[in-house]
Amino acid sequence: MFKNIKTAEQLAAEQLVSAQAQKVTEAKAYLANTDWIISKVGEAAMLGEGAEVLKTKYAVEIAAREEARALINLHE
Repeated sequence: MFKNIKTAEQLAAEQLVSAQAQKVTEAKAYLANTDWIISKVGEAAMLGEGAEVLKTKYAVEIAAREEARALINLHE
């Protein structure tokens, strides 16, 4: 009769999985939206044209990318 009723623990686990999946989706989107920074720094490094200046300029974004990648690796 009540075969499809979920316990509080099951609901909490489903919500946790859903929240983690959303965070992974957001992290992947952030990486995709900031790929141009890595390309720009890489090209500057290859050409010997101030990659260190660009790394400093985009330090916050680069750090956020590292966190996003770590989150993705943790949950996938």
